[in-house]
Amino acid sequence: MNDKKIYKWLQAWFPELDYKKVPKEKQRRDFEHFKAWMVVEKGGKKTRSFLMSVHPARLQNNTVASSAVLQDLNLNLDKMHFELIQAIQPILVHYELNQQNIGKNYAVHEQAAEMLLSRIYQLLKEKKLKMLLIYADQYYWIAVPEHAEKVNKFCKKFEKQFKADDVRIELFALQDCLQST
Repeated sequence: MNDKKIYKWLQAWFPELDYKKVPKEKQRRDFEHFKAWMVVEKGGKKTRSFLMSVHPARLQNNTVASSAVLQDLNLNLDKMHFELIQAIQPILVHYELNQQNIGKNYAVHEQAAEMLLSRIYQLLKEKKLKMLLIYADQYYWIAVPEHAEKVNKFCKKFEKQFKADDVRIELFALQDCLQST
């Protein structure tokens, strides 16, 4: 397998990554190296990442401000972050107030993370972007151009490449049960 391929596709989708060397062969299959490779600095002070993380237990710390793709869309990222946190706050507060009745086995943080990811997905969709969702030590997402060719091939190669790290990836789509009417 050509384990450079996913890096080359990412460089084609995000020319800013073109300035970074593809990791050495022994590092290409290490997810930790991949995560570091997806981060760039602009002007030596501003961190930009093409790989964003969402940790269910630390949703308040989730920030979209370092997303290179969202920065390039010239959105008010502080406002967006505030709105995302405001959207999940009611479910977290409700759970805290009613934990005795709801039960300790309810995965409230997982549901809140899904809500957060769904809202980000909706925004990306409006901007003609797709969301790739990665399951690893936490959730990660990558916004790719809607017209990006080879997204399905990318996902298959990605999973094969990071199989040893037990990392999975999928093209994110809203689940019917999450959508309200």
